[in-house]
Amino acid sequence: MSPEQFEQIINLLEAIRSQLDERETPLERIVLYLVPNLGIVFGTTLLFFLFRWWHKQKMALIHSGLYRPWSFDLRAYSFLLGLLLTFIGFSITIVFVAVLGTTLALLGGLLPFAIGLGLLTYYKLS
Repeated sequence: MSPEQFEQIINLLEAIRSQLDERETPLERIVLYLVPNLGIVFGTTLLFFLFRWWHKQKMALIHSGLYRPWSFDLRAYSFLLGLLLTFIGFSITIVFVAVLGTTLALLGGLLPFAIGLGLLTYYKLS
């Protein structure tokens, strides 16, 4: 590509950008920036009332005497999750090595593999 062609492309892109900026009104920009903020506010409000409802439900069960605390077996959970992550990480690592070779993308498979091995180690040591 010659410098003249490069300069033409840059000028064309700047002209397109200036035309887009002229068509956009300040009201459109305000609405565009408010949409994600409103989504965050409404989502946070929804979560707040959901957690509040769960708390009131649990308190009502405690007051009525029907509440039964559930037990969580961390050892079995770490074994299941460790096996799952180890095999998923191993398979992703093999695919990335076969397709891409040894690149930085290999971390996408090595990280779940290492986390899975850590969880299996926790299961074995506890």
